[in-house]
Amino acid sequence: MTTTPELVLVVQLSNTGVRSSTDLAALADALRETAQDLVPGVSTHTLLSSTPVPLVIDLPARDVILDNSRILLSHTEFDILSRLLRRPRVVVSRTTLRELDPASTDIDQRRGRSVDVHVSRIRTKLGRFGSIITTVRGTGYRFDPHPGVHIVEPLTRRSA
Repeated sequence: MTTTPELVLVVQLSNTGVRSSTDLAALADALRETAQDLVPGVSTHTLLSSTPVPLVIDLPARDVILDNSRILLSHTEFDILSRLLRRPRVVVSRTTLRELDPASTDIDQRRGRSVDVHVSRIRTKLGRFGSIITTVRGTGYRFDPHPGVHIVEPLTRRSA
């Protein structure tokens, strides 16, 4: 079994004089490109922050880090969380989220409880950040951004 080398860069910046988020993004890209040059094929994930971030959700790596400890989510739990995170403040229906659960049966789909159970487990695992997932009664769920939560998005290369 061959595994892809992985490099996770967590850089906390303070008093750097960086003028904008564009400058920080450029720094992140430069770090990733350097890593790619040094280790061809390496999978890189970069988090830049001026202060410690209590909750990091790394979408490309499918990792959740709470207070520097990895939180284990099932495949379906991570898929549900990811779907919500990609559309902040937008309600995602239970039906849409149910489609992410390959183990869901016809009975589960009629009752609609499997999604509720997964969301409950996600909230429990996220601890004090469980409230970032809001229930919209009779409709579905919504991700409400929080300043203590950092979401790492997939890398998109910029052209010069």
